[in-house]
Amino acid sequence: MVSFPDEYPLQVFSLEIPEDQDLPSIMGRHVCKASEEWVQAKHATNELMGKVELLFRPFLRWLDRNLEKLFTEGARLLKRDIEAERSGIEFVPYEQLKVTSPSSTERTADPSESCGEEDSDADSHSDCEGEQEESCGADGPSSGVDGDGEATSHCVENVKSTEPRKGTEVKLMGLHLGEGTATVVASRITVSLQCSRCKITADLTMARDHPYTAQCEKCSAHISATFRPSMLHHYSAVLGYLDLSAAVPVDLVLQDCELVVGCLSCSKEEPLQNVLYGQNKEFNCLHCHSKLSILVETTRFQYLQPRSRNERGDKGSLQQRPKFYRDPAVQPGKPLPQKGTCRHYKQSYRWLRFPCCGRAYPCDTCHDEDQNHEMELATRMICGYCAKEQPYTSGKPCISCGSMVTRGPHSSHWEGGQGCRNKIKMCRNDRQKYANTGKTVSRKSASQQK
Repeated sequence: MVSFPDEYPLQVFSLEIPEDQDLPSIMGRHVCKASEEWVQAKHATNELMGKVELLFRPFLRWLDRNLEKLFTEGARLLKRDIEAERSGIEFVPYEQLKVTSPSSTERTADPSESCGEEDSDADSHSDCEGEQEESCGADGPSSGVDGDGEATSHCVENVKSTEPRKGTEVKLMGLHLGEGTATVVASRITVSLQCSRCKITADLTMARDHPYTAQCEKCSAHISATFRPSMLHHYSAVLGYLDLSAAVPVDLVLQDCELVVGCLSCSKEEPLQNVLYGQNKEFNCLHCHSKLSILVETTRFQYLQPRSRNERGDKGSLQQRPKFYRDPAVQPGKPLPQKGTCRHYKQSYRWLRFPCCGRAYPCDTCHDEDQNHEMELATRMICGYCAKEQPYTSGKPCISCGSMVTRGPHSSHWEGGQGCRNKIKMCRNDRQKYANTGKTVSRKSASQQK
């Protein structure tokens, strides 16, 4: 049901799905919320640009393109609530906690007194008061508030990850886990590192939470690296964090990584290897034989700048000299080193990812020089202008930036009439460029041409 205000299009319309429909309520609320967010964002953009637009027809086009995705996400939320209800877990929306928090704060005159007082109904509120007393001792009087609602919101807002967000974040882009796949944790990874001094690239295999030291083959620089894994699930695509010194990451060799996959049906874990970029890896659980799957498009490395002492709130700290950190060698949206070219092919602006080893090289010759196994034809490539990984294509532009990663299908030579036929643009070494230029022409033919 769509309701248009009197001042439409100066004001946006509202969308509401009646509760008496066959559609579950949680799916209807998800569709309404996503639609309202899109309409509000579109209306805010038009206000910034100073124009007025009728949004109903663009909204219908957007809804037609994203209806399947909206229903899929709504069905996933419905399944989550059903499984949580079976397990005795209840999901409380954050908006509901936010609504209940002001009423609890108004009843408190002095927050510091609420941590020490004992009410007559201490039995029913003993757990919440215990959490509040701990928060008061750690954060001061401002964090201790009386009431169940504020205590619950305090616990929700202060949930912290076990792994601190520092170093270089390794994120799997385009990650898609099957419905039966619960969690994925990396026990061992292989990363291609580039020396910060001489720009030589080498592979390093690291286990979790174990420091490694290596030496550059060319400049003998000391390189140290540590991998701190993070748990992958349906709402997090961060594989882990790298603590690097004197090196930057270039690529993650996903085929050589050892993963531990958790099954959602039986809560058992099993190892997984040989995962390829762009290919859906399907397998069955060894315990309950449920179908599991994982799909990864590409990997992104992002360096997380550490916070200074002043930002952390330390008073009286000395001003330290700022350190300059080098970004990862391959970043989405930025060109590859030398735009993906090599000494063998100067006009090939891409890297090829070979399925035989899962590594990316500028050409097949570079692969044969670095590896000692038989090469298989590449199935994916990385654009040299924007570092977008995509399926292999020949003679077509990049799907992200639209640049041609290779030269056109015809060169500057004659090629039997199939190549360049413009003698001005033709290569000077081609014999067809000066063909028939010294031929004798009769006066009659010359006059007819004029």
